[in-house]
Amino acid sequence: MHELLSDIGVTVIAAAILGVASHLLKQPLLLALVAAGVVIGPKLGLGFVQSGESIEVISELGLILLLFIVGLETNLKELKKSGKELLPSGLGQFPINAILAFGVFAILTKAGMIPAATNLEIAYLAMMCSLSSTAIVVKLLYDKKDLATLPGRLTLGVLVFQDLYAIFVLALQPNLANPSIFPIAKALGCTILLIASAFAVSKYALGRLYRAVAMSPEIIISISLGWCAVVAAVAEMLGLSKEMGALVAGACISAFPYSTHVAARVLPLRDFFLTLFFVSLGMKIDAPTIDMIVPMIAISIALVVTRFATVYPLVLASRAGARAAFLTSLNLSQMSEFSLVIASLGLASGHISGSMMSLTVYTMVILAILSSHAMKYSESIFKTYRKYFLRGQRVPLMTDEYRDSGHGQELVLLGFHRGARAFLTVVGEKKPELKKRVLVIDFNPRRIEELKHDGICAVFGDVGNFEILKHVGLGESRIIASIVPDMLLRGTNNCALVRMTRALAPRAIIVATADDDAHEQELIREGAQIVIRPFDLAGLEVIEELNNLLSSASKGAVPGVTETLAHRWTWQEREFLQQKVENAERDLN
Repeated sequence: MHELLSDIGVTVIAAAILGVASHLLKQPLLLALVAAGVVIGPKLGLGFVQSGESIEVISELGLILLLFIVGLETNLKELKKSGKELLPSGLGQFPINAILAFGVFAILTKAGMIPAATNLEIAYLAMMCSLSSTAIVVKLLYDKKDLATLPGRLTLGVLVFQDLYAIFVLALQPNLANPSIFPIAKALGCTILLIASAFAVSKYALGRLYRAVAMSPEIIISISLGWCAVVAAVAEMLGLSKEMGALVAGACISAFPYSTHVAARVLPLRDFFLTLFFVSLGMKIDAPTIDMIVPMIAISIALVVTRFATVYPLVLASRAGARAAFLTSLNLSQMSEFSLVIASLGLASGHISGSMMSLTVYTMVILAILSSHAMKYSESIFKTYRKYFLRGQRVPLMTDEYRDSGHGQELVLLGFHRGARAFLTVVGEKKPELKKRVLVIDFNPRRIEELKHDGICAVFGDVGNFEILKHVGLGESRIIASIVPDMLLRGTNNCALVRMTRALAPRAIIVATADDDAHEQELIREGAQIVIRPFDLAGLEVIEELNNLLSSASKGAVPGVTETLAHRWTWQEREFLQQKVENAERDLN
């Protein structure tokens, strides 16, 4: 146990040091993690970790949690948002790409450019080169604010379909060395059985369990991780991989409103174990040789060529346009982290050699670096492509016309209580078109269901958790409002919310709720531009109404039935209400 803890400590320290270096050099974090493994490993490095066995035990958990998170974020309902443009590329990309890549790699192997010893290794290489990196693509699209563009949505859609195809790859992988009909049919049957039973249990049992403990977010995390462990164990009992079971477990939870909350809470845990996984890969790779240069270049070029040869015509066939076809192809031109999972399992099963594993890792690192820079300058690259290959065609260069106008997060409400309900009621009556621009975050599932029924975008989650706010994309919001008083917030307060939201969204307008003058000044110091005091505002309405009643009584009028004193105010009316109270005080005096 002592050796395990010391190995983990050395691994984390090395990953942190090289991670900072990669950030300063603006290189992918994956490169730093693999390099950390090389530096501390027994093969090429300083030998700080003599055996990678202890790290592999922990890194296996990283793989399981990685695929669990992928499953959580694989929501089939979201695929409908991309419409008909996604179906050809999403359904056809992986199988066509894999077949085309197998043919290309077979030719390159015969030409002596790739050291693949068997057709099974060629098949592995083709499958690995048909998957793209979700981590790299999503981060770069998010940084460029291109997630809502048509190429961005198509890219994400294809990535989701790749995850679905990966389920069948994991199901068939144990039998790839002996691809007879019975083992394959058995694997597919067990896969269907696992998926059907897992979704049935999640629908009729897990959903009820979630609703029973929905007011305790911590218990939801425990239940979710336990569910992941159970499905992974069942998958292993059926002769499937534990990683596939974790993917199915996450996909089951994605249908519930709790998926965002669970994903955000599990992400830090997953990142820790995943760090160990990539570092352990660096420990296992062999020293690069001159003989590896040609295969790495050949595989890299073949991957980019086959990606464009499949994605570009499929997107064009959906009539999404040449620009969307080019940028989507460019976005997907790298190798996935999932490819390393497949390679790692293939190496453990004896399907591929250690040299092929090393070649895969080196090629992935090269493509990760090149792809990161290519996506950063994708518009300039497309302009050059358009200049020489699309002469005479009218192809738009601006991305604004592709922006998604669906439910967005221009205005985010942190928590949902009476104030938020009153605000949304007024919006629904006076400006119903604004409802699509509002996002509500709350941990009451009944409120979430009510809001979604009213056509308002709502997410289950703890507003006091930094990772959850980051995970829902709070940094893209224009206005962030916390109109729930401190006495009703659980585990946080308005000052903490303002502090977190200001760090996540430095350009957003932040609205917060105060109890008194001192509280208001504290919120302003934390970064709130607008502070509302609901009790004072409610008092203003009561004062004005009582003043009107007193005036009527002094004139001998008998007050009749009055309308309900519902203070239908918004934060935008604060100055107007302040003027009203000053007038009321003048009249009373």
